Amino acid sequence: MNLDFSDIKVLLIGDFMIDHYIFGTSTRMSPEAPVPVIIPEKEYSIPGGAGNVAMNLAALGADITCLGCVGNDIWGKSLLSILENKGIKTEKIEIIDNYPTTLKQRIYLDDKQVTRLDTEKIINWKLDDIDTRNLVKKYDIMILSDYNKGVLNFESFLINIERSYESRLKHIIVDPKKDDFSYYTGANIITPNLNELAKATTIKIHDNQSIVAACKHLIEEHSFEYIVAKKGDKGMIVVGKDNFIKHIDAHFVSTPDVTGAGDTVISALSLAYAQTNDIEFACNIANAAAAIAVRKPGTNTVTIKEIKELLAK
Repeated sequence: MNLDFSDIKVLLIGDFMIDHYIFGTSTRMSPEAPVPVIIPEKEYSIPGGAGNVAMNLAALGADITCLGCVGNDIWGKSLLSILENKGIKTEKIEIIDNYPTTLKQRIYLDDKQVTRLDTEKIINWKLDDIDTRNLVKKYDIMILSDYNKGVLNFESFLINIERSYESRLKHIIVDPKKDDFSYYTGANIITPNLNELAKATTIKIHDNQSIVAACKHLIEEHSFEYIVAKKGDKGMIVVGKDNFIKHIDAHFVSTPDVTGAGDTVISALSLAYAQTNDIEFACNIANAAAAIAVRKPGTNTVTIKEIKELLAK
């Protein structure tokens, strides 16, 4: 099994954010409210959103260039530093004054998450100074990691997706968040979960048949090559043109932590598909990567060695 992705050049565009984890203990309740007083014992930061996709791509050995924005604040600088230390190219990430880097702070008590604090401001980001058509010529694959924070808006980039085909970019793969999938018209592969799939259609999702029907409708409407419908602990269904349908069973995980699992899926799927053009093989690799990721706490990455070991069992 050849899973050497070191020659694959990826352009990753999306909403970059940072996840900050605080782990603590408590021995008393607050006198101010019926909540525990948590004493932090350990804390750390890790890239989230498109940043987590970048970290997963790097762990799998790809050559990654990021395009997006962060705020000119301590969290944005920390995010860029973490990415750069992993060899990820960040020179195309714009640093914006008076804009907060999207931040998700998770607080754990005795290893159980008790709350999450989010700092975010939706931005109408522009690509005015970037020649999109010439930019994509340098890459084998484009990944759009959309967390609906404003980087992948219609005016700035998605209107140019179809133009990217003229530069012979091999693949455009999208992890969607918008309800309207017309934003992603021109993409090769899109990877919605069932909730996202349901919102994008008027079809009620309740079984495999309805999943396939919804996917076929979206493929016909938006000319996607494949839709990979993520079913969580039930695996995936891959639907393509000409009645292509494949069911991918999930690997059993007893106590999964699904934080960032979708980022792992699109990373592994994109690289495996770019290398082989085999959607079923790519989804099996992504499915294995997801199973490994959800066995780990919080936002995490997966290695090629781990994928091979799981598939060898």
